[in-house]
Amino acid sequence: MNFSVFSAFDHAVFAWIQSNIWCPFLDVVMPIITILGEGGWFWIVLAVLFLFMKKYRKTGVTMAFALIVMLIINDLILKNVFARVRPFNFAEFADLYAAFPVGADGRPDLLASLPSSFSFPSGHTSSSFAAATAILLNKKWKVGIPAFLLAIFIGFSRNYLMVHYPTDVLFGALFGILYAVLAYFLIAKYLYPPFDRAVGQKVDAFFAKKFHKKEKAA
Repeated sequence: MNFSVFSAFDHAVFAWIQSNIWCPFLDVVMPIITILGEGGWFWIVLAVLFLFMKKYRKTGVTMAFALIVMLIINDLILKNVFARVRPFNFAEFADLYAAFPVGADGRPDLLASLPSSFSFPSGHTSSSFAAATAILLNKKWKVGIPAFLLAIFIGFSRNYLMVHYPTDVLFGALFGILYAVLAYFLIAKYLYPPFDRAVGQKVDAFFAKKFHKKEKAA
């Protein structure tokens, strides 16, 4: 794919962020936010916690499946098919990185580590939107709305830190939503009922027995 059609847009967005958003406070906050999306670990932990809660178990299974779909399609297939170089390796964007000191390897010393994988689409963003959308599709609004806002901030952090093109993040968000929709319909119809019978009900029985014994002892 020829990504040069996006170059003017990506360059303009980066320049706008530098001129209007960059500030010392966000220089501290954005690296922390972006860590929450690293490898999808935050969403994986949340999905696992949901598996132990009857009210949120279907949500947890949906999230887990959406993240697996994201890993396969987004990180293992799309990134390698499109093979888009990172913006800090793209000569046409060199002027935007002049604000950063140059490291020993000759590359800009950014506020975040420089990823070695290809750029398109953003894995941080895809995993975050996949997980957050999975929560919303299960109508868990109290958790889903904050999760979706966090997904937006994680995606934006990748642009603020200039490790992803804006179009990486936009398409990453779109693909993440699609992964969640696919997971939701597959889970609801085919995968969740046998999972709940084989695992979920046993977990519920274990906790019910454990807490019932404690109540008797008290």
